[in-house]
Amino acid sequence: MRIALLLLLGAAEIFGAGLRAGAARVDITPEGPIWMSGYASRNHPSIGVRQHLFARALAVDDGVGARFAIVSTDLVGLPPGVAEQVATRVQQQFGIARTRLLLNSSHTHTGPVVWPGLTAMFTLPEGEEQRLHEYAGRLADQLVAAVGKAFDDLAPAQMAFGFGQAGFAMNRREPTPNGIKLGVNPSGPTDHEVPVIRVTGADGRVRAIVFAYACHNTTLNGDFYEITGDYAGYAEAALEADYPGATALFLELCAGDQNPNPRGTVDLAERHGRDLAAEVRRVLGGSLRPLRPPVHTAWATTTLPFAQQNPSELRG
Repeated sequence: MRIALLLLLGAAEIFGAGLRAGAARVDITPEGPIWMSGYASRNHPSIGVRQHLFARALAVDDGVGARFAIVSTDLVGLPPGVAEQVATRVQQQFGIARTRLLLNSSHTHTGPVVWPGLTAMFTLPEGEEQRLHEYAGRLADQLVAAVGKAFDDLAPAQMAFGFGQAGFAMNRREPTPNGIKLGVNPSGPTDHEVPVIRVTGADGRVRAIVFAYACHNTTLNGDFYEITGDYAGYAEAALEADYPGATALFLELCAGDQNPNPRGTVDLAERHGRDLAAEVRRVLGGSLRPLRPPVHTAWATTTLPFAQQNPSELRG
């Protein structure tokens, strides 16, 4: 397991001096039908696109000698091979060390398999693996391009942060007489906090929004075969509509035991996305604390042992 910690900027009373930021968005929607990730019960490729998927990048130059980049993706995750390739190319092309690059995926279960991630969950038909290899190759190019576009967009900026609350995350570890099952546990621990970072230009216009939530991006179930970003994608789209020209980056926080509640339909995914976006808007309109340099970052790789699993058990 790879863990990246990005300690963005230090809080201060005066901010913005010398700080520059840029943002970019790249469409990473698969071309044509593709095997979808997240649910082992699926038995055929996607049948359409309900919502386009994007990679969004925020680049920051702190004005005192440090640069960093954040990349968010409307995907289930990035396997180590893809992430390492992107990080190596970003360092070679833009001089951004691995410690200063944060790669985060929304963990939507209605996006494509990113080869070779989670492949133990699937038995693929002939020809499908090649399509997944091709998508992963294009994706690496697209993520590097998004970082480059964000650095090309650098301009004087100010950054500030605040916190909100969203209540649709529900603990999914449900105790039963026979042990824990995936279900609904209203008494289980949750983290409803919504961290928000606002990036504004010299003219005061919002140029980028970084927001996060600790909830599986799984409003839609395994019987849904259209490509979407689930609630996170709908929240990003709503914020970008509300702040024309801004790039909205969703970051998935520690959500292993959290599911949206209720769940199961597109209407619910859209509702959760609207609710999350509304809370981010409320925070943006309130009193935010300023951020200023210097940037402090750290990177560590942690290896965790996993028990061997039979794919048939994963489908149970």
